[in-house]
Amino acid sequence: MSGSLQSTFDEYFQVDDSNQVNLFVVQSTQVPQTQAELESNIPALFKLANEINELDSNALRPLRNLGDVATELASFLQAQSRKIDLIMSHILATEQPDEDNVYCDSYGGGGLKVTLPEKMAIGTHLRTKLFLNHEASAIYCYTQVIATERLEPQKIQHTLAFVQIRDSDQELVVRASLHAQTRQLKKRQLAQNKAQSS
Repeated sequence: MSGSLQSTFDEYFQVDDSNQVNLFVVQSTQVPQTQAELESNIPALFKLANEINELDSNALRPLRNLGDVATELASFLQAQSRKIDLIMSHILATEQPDEDNVYCDSYGGGGLKVTLPEKMAIGTHLRTKLFLNHEASAIYCYTQVIATERLEPQKIQHTLAFVQIRDSDQELVVRASLHAQTRQLKKRQLAQNKAQSS
């Protein structure tokens, strides 16, 4: 099982970008076996946040076709939407504070990598909540530890592969990783331009 998870994990691009993650160790029997079972486990707040995000992007799409007339209106609506997104992100991030809050090192469509002070066994299952700040979305899923690597005595990087995630949420993670890479490339290009001009 771990081998197939590793190959699925490797199929997707990973972007080095830090986002809050809540991890909670569960027994393998607690991992939903079907998408329907997963859907019934997802807290309403997570569904609401992602639905709002989807509605926003769908509502703004037609405005882009109106040209210059709609540019200011679209900017205003995006600002209002961003306010709601920030509030939702805060509410989601503070939900269930008893879980371990960490920040991931990287993420992508196959899973994520997190550095923890103590080693978890390969095969450990986790209820995982990934909070994508720039997308103002939160992903509720289940992951499994498929690899570990000691970076320093008290720092062990864990590779967590998605074992149960909604298809729409996986698409959102892929989109978020591409957006993060674009932001990083723009930042690097700005730094290079600044260095050349000075």
